[in-house]
This record gives sequence, structure tokens and C-alpha cells, in this order.
Amino acid sequence: MKRISSLIITILMGAFFVQAQESGNRNYGTQKRKPVASSGALVGASSGKDVYFIEANVTMNMKADAYVAVFGLSQEAATAVESNGKINQLIAGFARDLDGLGVKRDDVFVDFITQNKVYDYTTSGNVTTERFSGFEIKKNVAVRYSDREILEKIVTAAVKNSIFDLIKVDYVVSDIKSVHAKLYDEAVKIVKQKEAAYANSFGIKLSPSNLANEKYDAFYPGELYASYQAFEAGNTYGDYSNRVIQQRKTKTFYYEPLDPSDFDSVINQIGIEPMVQFTLYLRMQYELKKYL
Repeated sequence: MKRISSLIITILMGAFFVQAQESGNRNYGTQKRKPVASSGALVGASSGKDVYFIEANVTMNMKADAYVAVFGLSQEAATAVESNGKINQLIAGFARDLDGLGVKRDDVFVDFITQNKVYDYTTSGNVTTERFSGFEIKKNVAVRYSDREILEKIVTAAVKNSIFDLIKVDYVVSDIKSVHAKLYDEAVKIVKQKEAAYANSFGIKLSPSNLANEKYDAFYPGELYASYQAFEAGNTYGDYSNRVIQQRKTKTFYYEPLDPSDFDSVINQIGIEPMVQFTLYLRMQYELKKYL
């Protein structure tokens, strides 16, 4: 029997996941590159020893404990004081409406972004001159809330106060340590199951020698949205001197979570709402102890 110096065992034991035939309009979009849940360099084999690697790739879906919506706003005026006063007036109105929604003042934070000069152009005859015209102040308002259903009311309050830019919504999971502990326990269980299965199937006994790789990661909904434009355009032929006026095409987004079939185990199957997806890639190095 030819001696094998190194073997990487990557047989998946998870259930098959069948893809539906209906693809929808997302086929019109360029698919977003999926985050790589497993990675890591191979560990070199020791001289004269057979080295094996058994790996586990697990994910855990978690609902957020809280959310943080961040709104951006800006105001221009002839002076910096006037610009700051205008933007503070909008924020004060927004804060009053948030208070009516039950959002505490401690859950609202105003982040001063920048104060910069603004220039404009004036034309006299055939001369166009750039001139200083005032100041622009930009601030962000972060709003923390626990009931995700209230976001629509928060957005309505923002629009009422002429705040139209919802920059992002962050998902907050508080007990990361507990999540990592559950992922680790599940990964260890999978590695041991595979070790026992290989011994029963192939008649080999492995001895653990090193933890080759342990990589935790987290993927938040904001980075898992892809975009597409669904339309079919015609072609123009003949008179290429004609001016072509195109119509605006709508661009939209959809939530595309990590593929469950990429993992040995999924803790808390994802439902219909976006969730935070935590992952652990665990690779254990073994040496061939003896044949059974």
C-alpha cells in the first residue's frame, strides 16, 4: 500500500439543500460575492508522519437584541452660526417626535460630521467667477431601538422634520461570547463525529496533534444585500445621428443570506427576516495512530 504523507478530509455530513427552480428577477443582477465562511492555510506535515485534517464549518443565525438607525442631514447658510442653528432646529423637532414614540433621549445621539465652506458661480457677460457663498454643516443622528416594527414610524418622524437620508441600520447582538461558545461546542461535536465515522468506514485510528485553525466571523444583513435591475432594452438601427433619450430603470435590492449548504451545521435556521449570521471554521490536525 502506497504511503500517503498528507490527507485533507473534507467530507460534508450535513443535509442536502435543494435549490428551487424559480429564480425570480435577481437573475438580472450581478451577484454579490459571498463572504467566505471558511479559510486558513494548511499546516505542513511532520517528517515521516501521516497527517490528516478534519474540519467543521458551522453557522448560527441570531435575531438582533437592538437596532441602530443612522440618519444624515445637512444645512447651508450664509454664516456658520446660522447653518448650525438651522440643523439643530431640525434635530430638535426629530427628537421631540421620537420622544412621542417612546424612544428615550439616551437612545438618541447626534454626531457632528463636518463644517465646510460652500462656493458657487456667478456669471457676468462672458466671465464666470467662483465665489464664496456660505457654510454647510453636516450631522448624523443615531437612534437606538429594540422593536424592529417601530422603524417605519421613526422614518416617518424623520421625513416630517425634513430628514430624508437613512444611512444605515445596524443590528446589535449583545452576548457574542455565548454565541461563540455555542458555535465552538457544535464544531467540536462535528469533528468528533467525523473522526468516529472515518474510523468505522476506513479502519483508521487518528490521534489529535494540533488545532490547525479556529476562525470566527460575523455577517450582518447590511453586507448581504445584492442589487439588480430587471428590464429588457431594444436596439436602435439606421440613423446613428439621432439623439437617443433613455428611460430611467428602477434598481432594487434583496437580502441574500449565506447558503446553508456551505455548512456542516446550522444553528437556528433562518426564517423570512434578515438575521445576523455568525460562523466558525474549525480545523483539527491528526496523526495516523494505527490501523484497526
